[in-house]
Amino acid sequence: MSGIARARMDDNLKNEAESILSSIGITPSEAIRMLYKQIVNRHEFPLELRTPNAATLAAFSEVDNDIGELETFASFDELLDADD
Repeated sequence: MSGIARARMDDNLKNEAESILSSIGITPSEAIRMLYKQIVNRHEFPLELRTPNAATLAAFSEVDNDIGELETFASFDELLDADD
């Protein structure tokens, strides 16, 4: 194997991502190889990247700042039965 890839990132982001990858049995190197392979196979970035709309940004802000009432559900069925 040849080549070394290095990336700089926030330690919290790195640790959280590596924890998730570990839980599914994938090393960080394997995840990066998968990403690069998909870029080559598709000739494009394999994830859809979009800017969140105003409503989504407002919802993020509410959650981040504990503003408003966050509705939770015990099950998917309960969510489906909830009034809008």
